[in-house]
Amino acid sequence: MPPTWDIENMSSTSKLLVAAIDFGTTYSGYAFSFKHEYENDPLKVSSNNWTAGSRSLVSLKTPTCVLFNKDKVFDSFGYEAEDKYSELAEEEEHEDWYYFKRFKMSLFNQEAKEPLTKAVKIKSIDGKEMVALDVFSAAIKFLRGHLLHTLENRATGVRETDIQWVLTVPAIWDDPAKQFMREAAVRAGISGDQLLIALEPEAASLYCKHLPVERLQSEGGVQGFGAFSKGSKYLVLDCGGGTVDITVHEVQPDLNLKELYKASGGAWGGTQVDEAYKQMLIKIVGAPIILEFAGSHTADYVDMYREFETKKRAITGDTKGKVTIKIPISLVETFEEDTGEDIKETIENTKFSGKITWVGDKCRITAEVIKSLFEVAGDQIVDHVRDLLNKPEISGTNNIIMVGGFSESPILQHMIKQSFPDMRVIIPPEAGLAVLKGAVLFGHKPATISSRIAKYTYGVATTVNFNPSIHPAEKKKKYGNLTKCIDIFSKHVEKGQTLRFGEAQSDNTYTPVEDDQTSMCFQIYTCTESNPGYVTDDGCKKLGEMEVKMPDTSGGRNRSVTCEMIFGGTELEVKATIQKTGQVTQAKFNFLD
Repeated sequence: MPPTWDIENMSSTSKLLVAAIDFGTTYSGYAFSFKHEYENDPLKVSSNNWTAGSRSLVSLKTPTCVLFNKDKVFDSFGYEAEDKYSELAEEEEHEDWYYFKRFKMSLFNQEAKEPLTKAVKIKSIDGKEMVALDVFSAAIKFLRGHLLHTLENRATGVRETDIQWVLTVPAIWDDPAKQFMREAAVRAGISGDQLLIALEPEAASLYCKHLPVERLQSEGGVQGFGAFSKGSKYLVLDCGGGTVDITVHEVQPDLNLKELYKASGGAWGGTQVDEAYKQMLIKIVGAPIILEFAGSHTADYVDMYREFETKKRAITGDTKGKVTIKIPISLVETFEEDTGEDIKETIENTKFSGKITWVGDKCRITAEVIKSLFEVAGDQIVDHVRDLLNKPEISGTNNIIMVGGFSESPILQHMIKQSFPDMRVIIPPEAGLAVLKGAVLFGHKPATISSRIAKYTYGVATTVNFNPSIHPAEKKKKYGNLTKCIDIFSKHVEKGQTLRFGEAQSDNTYTPVEDDQTSMCFQIYTCTESNPGYVTDDGCKKLGEMEVKMPDTSGGRNRSVTCEMIFGGTELEVKATIQKTGQVTQAKFNFLD
């Protein structure tokens, strides 16, 4: 269960330091700060520099790649995993190994298809399967261990009980995916009562809110300080590798933040640009060649995308002429050896004739073609932001804060500025670290986000006495000598409702249907409609279960339990009280089978 908060002080229970893990689709990292550092300067947050051994590349995050040996035992993570798998592939010794890359989106994709479970499996890059929970927990365990080792060099005497851990997730993820990440973190050795789940765009919002005025420059050099003054409204556009997450906040008189519209977004991150680049190469050399190149020259294949990642961040909306991208000569050699064709002549017979010239390991591509690679992702982002800005709930919002790694792309920045000329667009320095550093701030004071908006209507399936004049016959069910109507949607929270941090939003009362029941188990549902009558109505979806313990059976069916659901945090909580005695009884959610 999530930790208990001291609501009066609006902060987490006292911990010596906060350590945050930003588990991203493309890149991951960690950061931390001690309590005294936060109190003196909230922006004094320490992070790690990662080095890619193959190219001596230094970055503030490391690739979200994890490698297991043939026995499914963890071997390495990040740049180390990337480089080792490349070496194994070059020696043709990789076939029995399990290499996972950019696997975070598997949770988002899984939920779109069917309910998420602890047993769900994900595929390595060559199609072998492992239990997803094992992969995620191994990755988090590595980052946790690396962070603890870094702390040993910074301070002595720090115990794990002194740490408040924070793990980031996209705001558009549903409750089962959040619980999945919590379960993975616990399996990785993080105590559940010391773990907070932070929503990525909210964390970024907290980071930007603390930045001094001189570090928030918007288009035209206009300072962005007004975006965070009392009463101001701003849209946080968190563009990561896999997802784009959007929240809209209003600064309250006490400088806490109120969410104005439910978090939204989609799978429109920077990896879509990488996919467009891959498809461009496929149109030139063909899919079989790319597949063979990836298998026989894996190190070169990895380097090719590292090169493109660098170029992706350098190309601007004003770039003209041609852009040179280095592509390993082994790809051209593989193509010409396998097909007997010349790469120059092949390009002339495609739609890229006159737009791409490829000589040796240098590919010269017109700026127009390069920019077109951003269109699919960029157009979806622009369309969604435009739709949001037309919502009456966020009227008066005139600031867009761009954060996340993909937001560092000048082309995406250009698209947003061109599409919304009347908005003030602010890109903080190190936009890719905004979520990570903001997650640390969130851990120190989670109640800074004072209220959120319910994305769905939440309720539980229950029964009432059957009334033939209002209830359909198919809902009729006998319990001993009682006749009940089943599948009633007992609403706890309505879609669009403002949910305040730490406050119970509902206190529905339930009674058992059997004399000797020692617990009640409720099926929890969400609905896209505001007032569903039955859990079988259109738009309703089973979320999971809630179990409430009732060990004292002396009252038979004449026992009542009041269930208070608390929705205002990043995770759903429940408090159950036996009415007769006032005793708070054990209650818990389970969103994963």
